[in-house]
Amino acid sequence: MLSLSRLSTVMAFSLIAACSPEKPAAVSAPLSEAAPVAGAWAPADAFSPEVQEAARFAVQTFAVQNKARVLYKDVTQARQQVVAGLNFELQLLVTLDGASRNVSATVWRQPDGSYRLQAWEWLE
Repeated sequence: MLSLSRLSTVMAFSLIAACSPEKPAAVSAPLSEAAPVAGAWAPADAFSPEVQEAARFAVQTFAVQNKARVLYKDVTQARQQVVAGLNFELQLLVTLDGASRNVSATVWRQPDGSYRLQAWEWLE
């Protein structure tokens, strides 16, 4: 039979063990694969359908607004930013009057799914 002092010691250790914090859980994914943070720019896949759609919208909108013959060729770089909707910052290769040109365009995909060209800047 356990003595009273030995029983008290066993109970004290059991209580301490039960109240000890567990080891922190390991991070399941590297930081680079974490969910996008609202307001922060993150790399985007230049070949994704949503980036391609934003790029085509930017070129078409610029061409119509400026009555210019601008043709879409390629997305060379893309970033996205989660806002009320989604911003795309795109580096594009286009053709202007038959000559290849580089451009930086920012397109906002609004919460209702419609697009708005926010910025267009020739890089050369």
